[in-house]
Amino acid sequence: MKIVFLPGMDGTGLLFNELILNIPREIDREVICLNEIQGVSYHQQAEYIAEKIGSSNILLVAESYSGRIAYELCNILGSCIAKVVFIASFVSCPGSLAKLAAVLPAYVLKPNLLPNWFMKMLCFDGRGNRVLLDQVREAITQVELSTLKQRLLNIAELDEPKDHQSTPAVYIEGVQNSVSAK
Repeated sequence: MKIVFLPGMDGTGLLFNELILNIPREIDREVICLNEIQGVSYHQQAEYIAEKIGSSNILLVAESYSGRIAYELCNILGSCIAKVVFIASFVSCPGSLAKLAAVLPAYVLKPNLLPNWFMKMLCFDGRGNRVLLDQVREAITQVELSTLKQRLLNIAELDEPKDHQSTPAVYIEGVQNSVSAK
């Protein structure tokens, strides 16, 4: 089985580094850098990734923004996706804050302009610490502002999925000082 990591809105995969360091080397794994793939919409991105990862037995790990990509990959690859692990992820628009963020001008998305309280609300639902915020800021600096803006628009325009998936899935949600799996 191969583990495929799909990163959050930054698209870099850098925020998976600590997790990947703790996975035994003999386990086949790949981090997809969203900034290197073609396609603007979730479905286009999923089609490109499906071609890249092939049709082997896959465990998807989707963080935040990539939840909908994982859903689309399940539609495209079907039973080739053995399981999906959603980490603080979503397949439809997560709320009004996402719609508000989509209308912000691109220059406001520069990580050094965003106050910590806003970053905590946007990225960690009001939680998070300085180390996490610094890691997110580092990842965001590696992404074009126009790309971030497009991803915010994608999130704001997400509708409810129409197809029910039979792929086994786990949802991991951060809660104050612990983690909850559903």
